[in-house]
Amino acid sequence: MKTYLLNPTVKGQGRFIREGRCMQKTASWVAIWPPVTLAVLGAIAGSYGDVRLLDGNVESVTLDGLLDDIDVFKPDIVVVNTGFPSIEGDMRVAAVIKEKYPALQIVSFGVYFTLLEETAMKNYPAVDFGIIGEPEETFRELMDCLSAGRGDYSAIRGLAFRAPQGLVINEQRPLIENLDSLPLPARDLLKSERYRLPHNDKTFTLINSARGCPFSCIYCIVTPYYGKAVRRHSIEYIIREIKDCKDNHGIEEFLFWEEVFSLDKGFVRALCEALQENRLNIRWAATTRIDTLDEETLRMMKQAGCYLLGLGIESGSQDILDAARKKQTIAGIRNAVEMCKRVQLQTMGHFIFGLPGETPQTAQATIDFMLGLGLDYMQAYCAVPYPKTEFGKLALDNGWVSTFEWSKYDFGGDSIVDTETMSAKQTTYYRQKAFRSFYFRPVYIAKKVIANVSFKQIFKLSRFFEWMNLR
Repeated sequence: MKTYLLNPTVKGQGRFIREGRCMQKTASWVAIWPPVTLAVLGAIAGSYGDVRLLDGNVESVTLDGLLDDIDVFKPDIVVVNTGFPSIEGDMRVAAVIKEKYPALQIVSFGVYFTLLEETAMKNYPAVDFGIIGEPEETFRELMDCLSAGRGDYSAIRGLAFRAPQGLVINEQRPLIENLDSLPLPARDLLKSERYRLPHNDKTFTLINSARGCPFSCIYCIVTPYYGKAVRRHSIEYIIREIKDCKDNHGIEEFLFWEEVFSLDKGFVRALCEALQENRLNIRWAATTRIDTLDEETLRMMKQAGCYLLGLGIESGSQDILDAARKKQTIAGIRNAVEMCKRVQLQTMGHFIFGLPGETPQTAQATIDFMLGLGLDYMQAYCAVPYPKTEFGKLALDNGWVSTFEWSKYDFGGDSIVDTETMSAKQTTYYRQKAFRSFYFRPVYIAKKVIANVSFKQIFKLSRFFEWMNLR
């Protein structure tokens, strides 16, 4: 049985990252991410026959060229990666494939199908199977059925499918308890050398070290996708994956991709020790919460190769943080950034504009707070009322949502929420103002150019302004 895995970017359409809960334009200077989940599905599919993976983000392909490639490979199944902001383009590609090759089974997965379920399947009839939630085990069971020629899919938890009697949404699948049961991503299916960091042009990849988050921030889509229970890969698994990346793919730069990297300090310290004991000599980054840090752990991270830490700051207003149930303080944010400075770890602060209670005054206060923290980099978003989140329900109940055009549900795009205290237009304005205020400070530019000449490359990137959504 032959499987065609597709990150469905074609010429004439925008390029998007579609990985786990992350859905954003590739215009972000943090680089085009390799579709690691697709590569894991590729490793699973490899047990059933030949596999082809095409990532349109790094392989320039027209729609006609894609159809020709499918015609040459002659797959039995096409797996389409999806996201909210890219969904129209994703499903346009799926529809064209289905029209030309009606016998092909088309499977789609991602946050869009997880959060919308029946609505997603009704919106896009070209899709034969939609995977709801973590895709790997559902995909494995679907492959078992398809390869054996069994037409009854009713026992596959986490699957939506079309049956003679109509659309069927199966029982929810439990979360994968043992992440080590998953195969390593089949990175041989990826053109790994094409995923490069823009500031140093080095090849990099993601290591999905854990899934889930125990916190209850009202805007976050992690809980409906990966659950509240944190499940980690073992250190042995992570080291094995890093060695595979280094030895077989020449990758030495990594992003440990999970929600709260430093939640379990004992695990982090043990991982840092393992990285040094194995003399892996890698450079890496991670993201975390500010209230899970301590200076000793940060020093160990630095010694083990960490150079950048992403911090979920969100707002400079304690009232906004409290309303969003972030459970962190302004003083704690300052302390976390100062600790990173003391151990010489670079910081990227992440901020969200337009959360409940936001006003022009609180938005400006957030910008002022941001500028005073001494961050190395920042990223800003507009709050999105995603389905299955508390913020989504609150926005819907209060009539704040200005559109149900799902591609507009874009964390890196313009706001679609009009609250009593802040219009969508105002929220978008302050997000853009945050970028301008931070990156175009003469002192900041001079400092970065003097400290790191390669920072100039950021401003040479044609996509830099698009990343900030200033066009």
